[in-house]
Parts: sequence; structure tokens; C-alpha cells
Amino acid sequence: MKKIIALLLLSLMFLSLFSCTPRQVGDFEFNTENYPKMGGSLANLPLGEAVTASVLGISRDEADGLIRFEGSTTDNYKWLLDGTFDIILAYEPSQEAKELIAQSGIELEMIPIGADALVFISSLENEVDSITLDQIKDIYSGKITNWSDVGGKDAEILAYQRNKDSGSQTLFDKLVNLGDELTEAPKTLIIGSMIGLLEAVADYDNSENALGYTVYYYLTNMEKEKLATSKILKLDGVEASNENIENGSYTLVNDFYVVIRKDAKEGSPERILRDWIISDQGKALVRAENYPIRDTAFLN
Repeated sequence: MKKIIALLLLSLMFLSLFSCTPRQVGDFEFNTENYPKMGGSLANLPLGEAVTASVLGISRDEADGLIRFEGSTTDNYKWLLDGTFDIILAYEPSQEAKELIAQSGIELEMIPIGADALVFISSLENEVDSITLDQIKDIYSGKITNWSDVGGKDAEILAYQRNKDSGSQTLFDKLVNLGDELTEAPKTLIIGSMIGLLEAVADYDNSENALGYTVYYYLTNMEKEKLATSKILKLDGVEASNENIENGSYTLVNDFYVVIRKDAKEGSPERILRDWIISDQGKALVRAENYPIRDTAFLN
């Protein structure tokens, strides 16, 4: 009985926290006219919808029409710099984005609000269930080319890569850290979208021999039906999960951020919204949307 009461109280708390009424933040009340132009990485779209719906007191479908989570992660940093966006929820900037930021002379304020993992995926038909980081490095540097070398069948590994300005490729470059050793893949093995990579691994001809990578949240929360024909490989024997991402036992992990321009005025809608996102209410919303949160998050 106590457990049922506790669950009811928790449900009431979330209903009151994220109810469909405009949110008063201090002396400021958000509406559709003053709401900041928001964009970001595709895997952060559910969070963008939740933040917008909560703050404006509208449905998630209505919120989706007010925000723009498209293009590459690099595109979103570029659009923040040129004023297309006032605020973004995004993964770490690529090297190209870092160069654009430096060239612009504009400083950004980036605060981590959650975490995601780089995961490696293969077809369900593939016999391999776990792979080591060293094996990944050897595959993507061209030293291993056959599944039999990692416990699978005698078949060529079709190692897919993402485009350089994507968030998942930025994670790969940082966390796998092959540098110049990364093999230059044929154009047919470089995929320009996250859904395209999932389809290549899960659905296309020869998918049994395919290997690819994506971000954990996108696959398991936004395209989880793809797990009917593909699987996430364990890394060094550790399964990717929210718990293992948060406790560090799954190692290929990085933060994502809420980002505004440093020159945003005090009292501007984007700065007020940013401060709400990094508040306890915002943190509860990140958790409610099933994003992992590490100890590094929300440290301003």
C-alpha cells in the first residue's frame, strides 16, 4: 500500500511539474512570441519537445512545430553563431564546428545536461555479440577485415562510417581516437544520416556482415524498432545501458550540452530558458525523458 501511495505521489509531482500551463520563471512568462529559437542534435529532439511543451504549456506536437532539430551537429553550432538559433541542445562540436567558433570570435556558454554513449551495432544474424575497443580500433584502421578474427563467420566486415560533421562521428573521433589511422572508407560505406546507418546495418543486402555505430539514445528511444533486426554489441563485455553509462562501466560516453552565446543579454529569453533547463526542474525533465545523467552534468 505504501508503495502504491508513493507512486501516486510521484505521478502527481510530475503532473504538476510539467503541466500544460505557461511557466512563470521569476518575473518572466514564456509565450510563443518570445520563446527562443531552439535547435540542436537529432537525438536531443525529445528533450527539446519536452522543454518547449513544459515551458509554454502546449502539447508536444505543437512544441515540435516551434523548434528545429535537423541538419548536422556542426550545422547547429553554425546556426547558433549566425543567429538562426538562440539556444541549442547539442552534442560536442566537431573539429569543423570548433574552427567555425574560433573564426567567428564569438564565445559560447556550454553546460553539460546529460550523457550519451557511442554504440556499435550489427545484424541480429551476426554471431558476434561482444567486441573489444582494441578490435574496433583494428577494424577501423584496416588491420582486421574479417568477422572470423573477432569470433564470427568467415566474411568480410562492412565497416560503415558517418559523415565528418555528424555528432556520432565526432564521438567516434574523440572516444575511439584513431586520428590519421582511421581508414578512408569507400563512399558507399559513409552514411549521411543516423537513420541511414541503422538501415544499412539492419535492413539492406549483406547486412549480416555490416558493422556501424550510432548514439545509444537515438537507437534505443527514437528508433528502437530497428532492434528487431539489429543489436548493440557489448563493449569489452559490458552492455550499454543508462546505468552503465552513468556509472562509467560502459566507457565510450560523452556529455551533451545546452548552449547559448556568451553575449546573450542578462534577462534575455534564451538565458532565462537556459537557466531553467539547468535548474532542478530541468534536471527532472532530462531524467523523465530517459537520458542518462552523469556527475559532470549541470555543473555551471
